[in-house]
Amino acid sequence: MIALLLAAALVAPTAPPDIPPLRGHPTPAPAVAPATVLARYATALAENRTPVVLSFEYAIDQTGAHDIQQTHRVFRSGNSERDELLSMDGKRLDPPSIHIFLGHRNRYTFEALAPRPEAYTFRYAGSVHDGKHVDEVFETKALSPSPATIEQVTIDGITFLPVAIHFVTNTHGGRGSVTFGRVQKYWMATAASATATYAKSTAIEHVSFYRYRFPTTLAASTFSTPRPLPSFRPTPY
Repeated sequence: MIALLLAAALVAPTAPPDIPPLRGHPTPAPAVAPATVLARYATALAENRTPVVLSFEYAIDQTGAHDIQQTHRVFRSGNSERDELLSMDGKRLDPPSIHIFLGHRNRYTFEALAPRPEAYTFRYAGSVHDGKHVDEVFETKALSPSPATIEQVTIDGITFLPVAIHFVTNTHGGRGSVTFGRVQKYWMATAASATATYAKSTAIEHVSFYRYRFPTTLAASTFSTPRPLPSFRPTPY
């Protein structure tokens, strides 16, 4: 469900951790002038990139019209993706079910999701304090109509990259959020959640991302369609 909602916007092997909420409640005193935050935010978006080669795992838990519990392992290089379904409804698959996608962009990068000054207006909404750390919250409004739009972004007070984005969609009355954080030297999605009305019921989905790896390259065979195992045929007498 989240993948469908985010597509419109372009939008731990054990129990996954809870989706982290925004830190505390926004307060009206900005630590840095909002205009300065937005200028540094634009610079940070331009200067940072998600690696084109990476692997990670994710756990998905959906309730509603269809209940789903799955864990996946993903390998990506450019727009090529190998998605291995590792477990389903608490049962591990051996071997995993493998799907290869070519020309498949990564929908969960901050480059794909973060609202940009050229496409949105920003209105300062408050600061979020966590000890000495301060993040800045902005309400956003798209400059042109879209099937899905970002309505709020929380900007990290140190890196000036997005900590969390909140989106809404015209499809199925969907809304949700994606959170980001530092993984080694990169800024990666850590969790996502969404709700939507589907088949006359409310569907709720949570996704947790973990076990990121950033290899230099991946073997070309990673993105080859796996061949089925040979079937056994007894030798006739």
